[in-house]
Amino acid sequence: MIGFIRSWILGLTAASIIAAVLISLSPPGKSRKITAFAAAFMLIVAMVKPILSFDFGTFQSSALQYGVMAEDYAALLEEENYRLMRVIIEDRSSAYISDKAINLGMEDITVTVLTQKGDDGYPYPNEVFIEAECTAAQKTSLSNYIESEFGVQKSKQHWSVRNGN
Repeated sequence: MIGFIRSWILGLTAASIIAAVLISLSPPGKSRKITAFAAAFMLIVAMVKPILSFDFGTFQSSALQYGVMAEDYAALLEEENYRLMRVIIEDRSSAYISDKAINLGMEDITVTVLTQKGDDGYPYPNEVFIEAECTAAQKTSLSNYIESEFGVQKSKQHWSVRNGN
């Protein structure tokens, strides 16, 4: 399609240049008018001929092919957007939980959040893996926070307590 338009524009440009040269070289008077008429006719033919010889079958198949390619790229883009959204939600959720754990006085904490696609197609925190040095009260407090703020049930919170009291 682009090649067709390119060749059409090049043909029009060449015909325009030839017409301009012929008109400027013709002597003034009746012969210049005849030359201008012939040049105008040549430009009209240069404009219309590619349209008349246009292969609509090829254009249709190309348009269908581009449509399929566009759908494929849209699906890839949707997948990549979901993946990025999932990574961002997991990272930020881990950071929020880590900050809360530090505020509760926990030390040496590692938090990993895993998401699951919800009914609306968006990722939501589903499981949390926590490795920390903490007391039972700190663990209970953080566990309640995770359940209330992130909706992750206690059964989906996996704890590894080191040196806890």
